[in-house]
Amino acid sequence: MNLEQLTKHQIVLLMLLISFVTSIATGIVTVSLLGQTPSVTRVVNQIVERTVEKVVPSAQSAAAVTTTEKTVVVKDDDLAAQSIAKVQKSMVRITLPGSDFLVARGVIIAADGTTLTDRSALEASLGSSFEAILSSGERVAATPRSGAATSSAILILDLAVGTSTGFAPATLADSKKLVLGQSVIRIGGKGADTVGAGVVATLPGRDTPEFIAASVSSATPGSVLITIFGDIIGLATGQSMIEGSEFYSIPVVVAPATQKPETSSP
Repeated sequence: MNLEQLTKHQIVLLMLLISFVTSIATGIVTVSLLGQTPSVTRVVNQIVERTVEKVVPSAQSAAAVTTTEKTVVVKDDDLAAQSIAKVQKSMVRITLPGSDFLVARGVIIAADGTTLTDRSALEASLGSSFEAILSSGERVAATPRSGAATSSAILILDLAVGTSTGFAPATLADSKKLVLGQSVIRIGGKGADTVGAGVVATLPGRDTPEFIAASVSSATPGSVLITIFGDIIGLATGQSMIEGSEFYSIPVVVAPATQKPETSSP
């Protein structure tokens, strides 16, 4: 067939035929390739980006900084386990001096030994002095701090930790940033540590501004409710348990009032 002898009408028909055949061939090849592609399912719960800085001395004795960004995939289960292990190092058992009987659990929130615990449990014990058993098993003196308060439900203790390395302070969560349905973990237990998982069920309201409710309950005074990242949300206290075993008191540390020095009149 001589293409030069084709009319314009025949050339148009020939081009349409070629396009049709090409489309069919492309469709067949595409379907064939899709059928050979392996299915890959990846469930990513948390993605944490970490920046690692490495200092490499240069030839002129100047420090050249090389920054490498690395993306690490962390699942919720792994993150929860890491947070529990971290908070366990900050939790203590409050007892009467020389006794192993648990009065309440507590949580250290500062390197100087500042500890939060349930006020009503310590008052009910009728003790005037207490001891705290650190996560390492070390016993230290625990003294209620005068002139300072969190809420009426939470008491501040000063632990005589000195240079002890048997603990690691916890951090407090910002209650204003909590949302309904957010994952939370409860750590408590009168003997060995016990944990439970749940979600934020009720946020602090106008009628109960000092409490937050979760779908996981606690029966041990001083048990802590934490975020999945290990920040302290609340403590189980005598006052919160009146609302229900699923309620927790929100810790808000207030610095003790400073007293003005007295001045003598001339």
